[in-house]
Amino acid sequence: MANWTDGPEYAPLQRPAAFETPAARPLEVPPVVPNLADGAPPAQPEWQPPPTAAVPLDALVPASNLPARDPRAAFTTVSSLATTNSAWQSAHSTTGTLTQPAWTPTQPLGTSAPPPTPAQGPAVAPVAGAWPAPSGAPVVAATPPRGLSFPPPAQAPSTFPQPGTPDWFAPPTQGQWRPPDQSVTVAQMWQAATPGVMIPLIIGAFITPLSLVMLGAAALLSSRVRVRLAQVRRLFGYAFGLLAVIGVLSLFNSDFDLDSAWSVLSGWAQVLCWVVSIVVLLQVGAGIRANEPPSRP
Repeated sequence: MANWTDGPEYAPLQRPAAFETPAARPLEVPPVVPNLADGAPPAQPEWQPPPTAAVPLDALVPASNLPARDPRAAFTTVSSLATTNSAWQSAHSTTGTLTQPAWTPTQPLGTSAPPPTPAQGPAVAPVAGAWPAPSGAPVVAATPPRGLSFPPPAQAPSTFPQPGTPDWFAPPTQGQWRPPDQSVTVAQMWQAATPGVMIPLIIGAFITPLSLVMLGAAALLSSRVRVRLAQVRRLFGYAFGLLAVIGVLSLFNSDFDLDSAWSVLSGWAQVLCWVVSIVVLLQVGAGIRANEPPSRP
């Protein structure tokens, strides 16, 4: 059974009447940690000279047997120089270097490698006529068997002109280039314009009372057009702008008769359903014929 040791949600709702002494031994008393700041002066002490005479600092440095050096004097080198003249004079010297007095710039540089032994060949390049005359029959290179001799692969002639020739810059012949198929079917225009746009326009074109409502439904669904979406939306905007002008004029001419204005707007909306449906199909077909990418919604 759960009790108060399992969590605060199991604590008793009423305060107990008394508390019993636990059976466990009492806790250990932690040792007292001394405070290091005890006894420190409350104010920051000020520096005071030593009360007795102290040893000077220069007496603490051990004596050195080296002679003292004047810091204003220049340093001197102990090793000898490789050359006595400048680098340019040493490279063009005819007396050689300190290690090779007879060396001149036209001779190869000496190396630390040991001289070659007679088994390794002559130490210097042989001069003309130093090689002995050949002896014996000449060695003929082995020829492959007759069954393994294959003719060289035949390369097909290139159908493209060579670079740099007049034909390279000439336009391709009519036989090599074919214009792409630009025919567009009615089914392609119908799918690109989407049935959701075309069906309300067709219903509004045949039913006059519903023409205005169907034109509005087609405008709302025009965002689903796949090709030339911006042109289609602009077309619906022109159509509703024309209807707004006609509606305002009809209200003023009919003394704000709503039934008369609605009938006038329905007639014009029916005409616009015919016009918009045809123009939408033509716009979509032109986009497909031009291979335009699908429009983003």
